[in-house]
Amino acid sequence: MKFNALRYLILPWFALFCSIIAALVLDGTVIHFLPFVYEYYLALIGAGALICLYFNFRTLTKAGIWIAHSLPTHLRTNPWWWFARAAVAIAFAYIIYGMGKADWAPVVWQAAVIPVVSMICLFFAIRSLMGPVLVWCSRVAFSRISAFILSWPIFLLVPIVALFLGRTISTAYRESRPDFAFSQRAETRSDETEQASTEENAETPVVQAVSAVAVELKHAAESGESCNDKNKLVQRTLTPQGEADSVYWAIKAVACTEMKSVVGLPKLADIMLKHPNSVVRAAAISQMMKFGAANVKQIGYLLVKRITDKEPLPVIEASSLVMLKLGEEERAWVSKRLTNLLDTPKTSALASKILVSELKKEDVVNNFVATNLSEESSEKNLAISMVCSLPEKARHFNEEQINVIVASIKTGDAEDPAVKALECLGPVGLTALQKEIFTPQKTDKSLAARAFAEVEWKDSKSVLETASSCVHDKENGVREWCSQALGQSGAPAIPNILKLLKSDDENLKAVATRALSFVDDPAAKDKLMEERSKNSGWMANKKNLEWARAIDHALVNMEVSQH
Repeated sequence: MKFNALRYLILPWFALFCSIIAALVLDGTVIHFLPFVYEYYLALIGAGALICLYFNFRTLTKAGIWIAHSLPTHLRTNPWWWFARAAVAIAFAYIIYGMGKADWAPVVWQAAVIPVVSMICLFFAIRSLMGPVLVWCSRVAFSRISAFILSWPIFLLVPIVALFLGRTISTAYRESRPDFAFSQRAETRSDETEQASTEENAETPVVQAVSAVAVELKHAAESGESCNDKNKLVQRTLTPQGEADSVYWAIKAVACTEMKSVVGLPKLADIMLKHPNSVVRAAAISQMMKFGAANVKQIGYLLVKRITDKEPLPVIEASSLVMLKLGEEERAWVSKRLTNLLDTPKTSALASKILVSELKKEDVVNNFVATNLSEESSEKNLAISMVCSLPEKARHFNEEQINVIVASIKTGDAEDPAVKALECLGPVGLTALQKEIFTPQKTDKSLAARAFAEVEWKDSKSVLETASSCVHDKENGVREWCSQALGQSGAPAIPNILKLLKSDDENLKAVATRALSFVDDPAAKDKLMEERSKNSGWMANKKNLEWARAIDHALVNMEVSQH
C-alpha cells in the first residue's frame, strides 16, 4: 500500500518525546507523581519505547515493499545530501546549546530556545537519517525487517534527548523563581530547634526524669500545689545510692511536702556528701534552706568544707550561696574560702563572680586582677577570666594590660576567656581588636578577626566600618571572619554586601555570599526580597541567578531564625 511510511514511523516517537517532556516539566513545576513512578521511570520509558516499536512494525507491515515510495526521487539516487542535512541539524543544535552556557544567556534560553531548537533539529536529523535507511532497505531482501532493526539506534535518540531537555526545562523553571525552599527551611528549623534544646540543657543543670518514680516526683514538684501525699515516697527516694533522676526530683519535691527537718536535713546532708552526681549534690544543698537557717547552721561546718577546689563547681556555688544566708560569721568563712580559690584555674571565675555579685568584694578581685594582669605573671590567665566579674565601673586598665589580654587570645571564639574579657571591656576591647586586625602586634590577625566577629558589639557603626574594610584583606581567614561580622551588622550592611556580590573578583563574591548567610535582621528582609526579584525571572542570566540564590539563602536563614 502506497503511503508516507517515514511520517508514520516518526509520529509515535514524537508523541513519546512530548509525553516525557510534559511529565518532567509537570513534576518539576506543578505536581509530584507517586513514589513508584520515580523508582521505575526508566522501565516506564522503556514500555513507551516498546509501544512505539510496535506501531513502527505495523507501519512497515502496512507499507509492504513500498516503504520508500513517498520519498523524493533525488534521495533514491543520492542519499549523501540527507546525511549532510542531519549533521548540520545536530551541529546547529549543539551551537544553540553551547550559547546557553554563556554568562549572558537568560534563563528563557534554557527553558524555551534550547528545547524548541533541539526538538526541531532532532526530528529533522531523524528524518534525514531514516530516509536513506528506507531507500537502502527497499532494495534488499527482507526490507521491512531490515528497516525495523536499523531504525532502533536512530529512534533511541528520542527518549534520551527528551529526558535531557525535560530536566533542562524543569531546572530553568526553578532557577527563574528563587523562593523559600520549604524542605530546606523545615530541615534547618528542626536542626535549630534540636541545637537550641541541647544548648538550653547544657546551660541549665537539670537532671531529666527518666524512671517512673522520677516522672511522678517531677509532676508533684512542678504542680505548684501541696504534695504531702508523696511524703513517704520522697523519704524513700532520698538516698545517696538512688538513681540520679529519682533522687534529684525527690529533692525538688521536698519543697511541697511537710517533711520535718529532723528527717529531711540529715537525708539531704547524706546526699550532699555521698551521691556521685554533682548536680544532685548541688540540688540537695540548695534545698536545705527549706528547713530554716537555724537548722542549717548546725551543719555549716559540712557546707563550708565543700568550698574547696576538690569539689565540682555546682557544689561550690550551691554551698557558698546557702552559707551566705546563714549570718555574718558564715559570710566571713565564705569570703575567706573564695579568696583562696582565686588563684586556682578551676575555680577562679566562679570565686570572683560570687565575691563581686554576692559579697560585694570587688576590691579583692580588682586587686588580684591588677596585680596579675602582666606578661610576667604566671596567673595572668586567671586574672583575665575575672575581668567580667568586676563591676563595669571597675574595668579600667592601661594599654599594657589590655595588650596582655589581646596576646592571651587562644582560639578567638566566644568562649575564649580573653575574648570574653575584651567583650566586657566594651569600646576599649573593640578598639584593641580593630588595631590587631589591621596592624597585628600582639596576636595573629585571623584570631583577632574571629574574636571581632564572634562578639556582639554595641558600637554597630564602628563594627560595620571595620568589617567593610577588612573583607578586602589578603588572608582568606581574615576575610571569612570579617564577612561574618559584616553579615551580622544587618540592614545597614546590605548595600556593601550587594556591591561585593556583584564584583568580578571571585574572592569578594565569596565574601558577600558568606556575609549574606549571617544576615539575621528583619529590617533587611524587604531590601533583600526586592533585590532577589530584580535578579530572578526568565530574563535573568547566570550572574543574576548566582546573586539571587545567595540572597535567597539569606532569606531562608532569616525566616528560620524568626521561628
